[in-house]
Amino acid sequence: MSIAMQGAWTVSVKGKIAAYPQRFVISGADIGNGTYPGETTTAPVFVSGAQWSLRVEHNPTGPVSWIPSAERITFPTLSAGQVRFDIRSNDSGGDLDYNDLVLTCSTPASPADYVVYGTAKSYAGLCKLNPCQTFPYAVIDSPRHLRDLLRYAPVRDALQKLYPERIYRYLERPRVIPPRPEPDPAPFIPMMLPLAASAVRDSRDTLMQSMNLASAAGVRDRLGETQTARVDVAGPVRFATPSVELGAVARAEIAPYALEIARIKDILGIGCKVKNQPGLLLRFQEYDRTVAELTGGPYTGTGHRQPLGHAVTDEQGNYVFRFIQTLDDVAAETSDVLSDGTSLATQLRPDLIVQVLSGGTDGVLYESALHPDVPNLKRIDLCVPEHVLNLGPSACQGGRAIQAIGNIWTIAGVGNTLDGDGRITASNPTGPQIVRGAWVGRLDLFACFLDRPEVKYYTIQFRRPDGAWSFVQELYTHIKIADIGLPNYTGTKVGPDTRSLAVGGGAKVNAPSYLNIESDADWVATHRLRKVQLSSALYESALYGPEEGPRTVEFHIEGYTDAGDKVAGAEDNIRLLIDNRPIVGDIASIAMGTLSPGECALFELPAANTALTTRFKAHHPGGFVQSYTLDVIRGSSTPVTVSDTSGAGQPLSPTYSQASHGDFFFGTFNGVSPDADLYVVAELQPTGGSWLASGQNFCAFAFRLAATPRTTNGYGVTPGRYLDFELVGISHTAAGS
Repeated sequence: MSIAMQGAWTVSVKGKIAAYPQRFVISGADIGNGTYPGETTTAPVFVSGAQWSLRVEHNPTGPVSWIPSAERITFPTLSAGQVRFDIRSNDSGGDLDYNDLVLTCSTPASPADYVVYGTAKSYAGLCKLNPCQTFPYAVIDSPRHLRDLLRYAPVRDALQKLYPERIYRYLERPRVIPPRPEPDPAPFIPMMLPLAASAVRDSRDTLMQSMNLASAAGVRDRLGETQTARVDVAGPVRFATPSVELGAVARAEIAPYALEIARIKDILGIGCKVKNQPGLLLRFQEYDRTVAELTGGPYTGTGHRQPLGHAVTDEQGNYVFRFIQTLDDVAAETSDVLSDGTSLATQLRPDLIVQVLSGGTDGVLYESALHPDVPNLKRIDLCVPEHVLNLGPSACQGGRAIQAIGNIWTIAGVGNTLDGDGRITASNPTGPQIVRGAWVGRLDLFACFLDRPEVKYYTIQFRRPDGAWSFVQELYTHIKIADIGLPNYTGTKVGPDTRSLAVGGGAKVNAPSYLNIESDADWVATHRLRKVQLSSALYESALYGPEEGPRTVEFHIEGYTDAGDKVAGAEDNIRLLIDNRPIVGDIASIAMGTLSPGECALFELPAANTALTTRFKAHHPGGFVQSYTLDVIRGSSTPVTVSDTSGAGQPLSPTYSQASHGDFFFGTFNGVSPDADLYVVAELQPTGGSWLASGQNFCAFAFRLAATPRTTNGYGVTPGRYLDFELVGISHTAAGS
């Protein structure tokens, strides 16, 4: 595995205890690129660049030439004005002592240089509050954990005070999600609950305190003469801008709940399972607090951000990241200072956010809470909810190569099954829950050849059941550690590339294939077992007409050696029923008796509960409706409970049931007496006895039709949407009024 590096370091050989020849390779730097002998006599190498990589290699006995060694980093230390850490490597010899070649990376300590380090871990189990976040904050960092924690009154009450606009949608789970932007798009911005005042700030940061006269004067110059700050290089610096500690006001608001929240964290933490995560791609950002945060409000994550660079965790989950804070950056930090007597050295420290990125094109998988006032050398351990990493299977399981589609396991015996047509029923808690559903959207196909290590390449083919095979040829890229930091870099191609392969074990033919990177530590670990991302609509439309069904697509994966020969047993098939067609429908009419005014109708009711006849349709051509709902809202938000009083008992909010519907629930086709166009009719009457509230003689009403499909992309079920709104006015004047 290559080690990702940033900035200027001197690399020297600290020691070598190995029989095999050793060397190290520097790439991607502005200065110092090259291959260097792994000998203690090798002169130290000065390397500089925004982002570069270092790889240790060895040359084992036999026909194999230079190959990468396993690498582990030590945590940096500060001594004699130098920040140092080691890279310890292990070759393919018989020992595991990680002393075959040991390199030391060093850089001079200065007020402008920052080095953060730590261990990245994943957590699962009972713990719902981030176990790495130290006192005085309790941190919620995923929607799943937020939903679970809202069951506890102290947490719910505290969140209603600090984040009311973000939790409303979690307090009551609606049957459908309205067609508006989600309040918490990925990545989820952590919610920080300040339980107590922060520890006394350390004003003895020797690096910042030793800032020389020129540096302090430079800060003054960048502040400008109109700034309300006094820079006194002979003593502490104070700013007139009023500000308080992050979350100070928020802390006071939730003080009555702090003790109970801390107890909940302790109790749930007992069942917490934590493990180190190698090969994670980390991105660091410097954060500028908002005005609300500067005045003591809760952390929002909406402030300005500046990207700093990337790091990759080693095989033990450890990382080291270095960045520089320029004088311009220091000057910008003056907007974050406090008037509480804390030294400028502390207050000008940067605030950091760390993100975990996908190895593919998925973007940000996770974002940490804010780490405020980071000193020049700081340990930041990361705990990431395991379910957000979407790592896929960790080893070959269940006697098959294809292990999962997204977070839905495809191996037997774990509660997930595919019928003969490819409908998915999933009950395993690691993924979405669905019964007899279809597949939609982009599908991550995870497959495993770890029990067939000779697999160098693989092909994927698709067809209709019993039809002719065609090759999958979608571009698939992944992040290669050595390429991080290249201009405009977004990933390295995994495939397809044309190679001569013995497809099906026959004669070799030129075929589009992909490189098998699952065991190659030079690639970011996240999603290395993912073999391709399938655009499901592409295969659905290639094989089926607009009205055809069921839309079963069969996929076949096959592995080959470096020479292109088929590897025995390295193959698998899976059938997926793909149906991306939407649910269609509308409210065709609302009528009172024979009166049907159409759009902008106004109904003068003869009685308070006069029935209104509604004709509506909700339909999915493949039969993959999970539910549909016709409801009524009075005014801006008051629900009016209605029912069909015609005697037919038209269902207004039915949900799919396998026992009742079998494989197909089309929508209103399964209702009472649908017409040839699949519309049904309901005579709607308010169950409360009146359309209007007491004392009202007029109000506007919204009749809403919504539907939810029974489909998944492997990571979640498809949300519902509104198919139609009809707005009408209803008026009634009671006798004698």
